[in-house]
Amino acid sequence: MQLSNPYKTLPDSEQISDPAKILRLLERFTKRYIPITVQVPGHKEHYTSCIVDVDGENVLFDELLPTTGHELLVTERALLATGKLDGIVIQFFTTLKHVDDKDKMITYHMELPSLLEYQQRRQNYRVHIPMAMKLPVIIEISSGIMVEGELHNLSQSGAGLIILTDKNIMEPRTRYECAVKLPYDEWIYCTADLRYLKNIPPQDAQFFGVQFVGLSPVQSRLISRCINELERELIRKRPDY
Repeated sequence: MQLSNPYKTLPDSEQISDPAKILRLLERFTKRYIPITVQVPGHKEHYTSCIVDVDGENVLFDELLPTTGHELLVTERALLATGKLDGIVIQFFTTLKHVDDKDKMITYHMELPSLLEYQQRRQNYRVHIPMAMKLPVIIEISSGIMVEGELHNLSQSGAGLIILTDKNIMEPRTRYECAVKLPYDEWIYCTADLRYLKNIPPQDAQFFGVQFVGLSPVQSRLISRCINELERELIRKRPDY
């Protein structure tokens, strides 16, 4: 039987209690060998591990690093695990069942958590635009002179743009008027602050990161709706979710 979770919940998070869904999410950590940050109750230190397997009602963790965490976990017999899956924070509390030490490799057999927190997208989370969408961007670099590009990613506060044009035609820390086509046939017309740029070899192209300036409430809601739709579509297409 698991102890109650002594930690604060993640802000803006969804609580998942369906064992089948929890199992599928944790299995994705094993496929990618994703690092997990571990805390032991009553201690501030952070340790690193990974989920090496999910076996029925057991979640198998690799040895904690640094190894000083081993004795703490064996003594306290519980841990809080935090990791990122596709940029989204996942957190869960679980208790120790037993420890294996085969071939000098320590493995912790933990209870399958009864509750898992899946943090929702934060305000500045950037969702990537599928290549098939080909969403145009038009930027006015001076009076009557326009450059064209494509929307690469989108967040509530800005966007990443791919511009196929002559190099150095736009300057960082400069504001430009632009028109951006959003998914599902919506456009926004706004001011964009160019924050950074980089070349994309071997193409004659550049990647621009811009921050939107002075969006209206209607524009902000429109962007938020588009991001939510893209996220849902992305999750729907994942076969292992």
